[in-house]
Amino acid sequence: MLDKIRIATEEDFEAAWKLYVEVCEQMPNDAYSPGWTLGVFPAKAGVREAIEARELYVGMLDSAVVAAFVLSPHDDEEYRDVPWPSGATGDDVSTVHLLAVHPYVRGKHVSSELVREAVRLSRSWGKRAVHLDVMPGNLAASRVYLREGFSFVCEHEIFYEDTGTIAFEMYEHAL
Repeated sequence: MLDKIRIATEEDFEAAWKLYVEVCEQMPNDAYSPGWTLGVFPAKAGVREAIEARELYVGMLDSAVVAAFVLSPHDDEEYRDVPWPSGATGDDVSTVHLLAVHPYVRGKHVSSELVREAVRLSRSWGKRAVHLDVMPGNLAASRVYLREGFSFVCEHEIFYEDTGTIAFEMYEHAL
């Protein structure tokens, strides 16, 4: 469905930020949601930092940014106490955050394309696993990750600025 998935450049900042704004504006109408708070997570500064760190990837369709995700080349600090089945942690892991698909391309398996690309990139970097967390009750996201080879590991309490402390669903894809 996507024309391509590529690393975001500074020229993509406005389009990527607009994507996150439109996804957040749609959340009240969605049956399932990532539970983000626009301006906190995602925040403009965070999107810009991800571009500068070369960690933001954009999904392109007809020259427009219609999807995005962050892929960090290390484990998230908040994940250190999770009992990962692979045993992989730290620099042996990539972490997915901020996976977003524009409302007008939902239902076309774009999220699966993004997840497969995150796994492919992680494998090419020599990582042993990909980790991520899902907001409790976000069944759409959980289904995509399970379909794409991730395993549910456990619920793990994490503090994020936009959610406070809650038990997130933790997923791993061993490579």
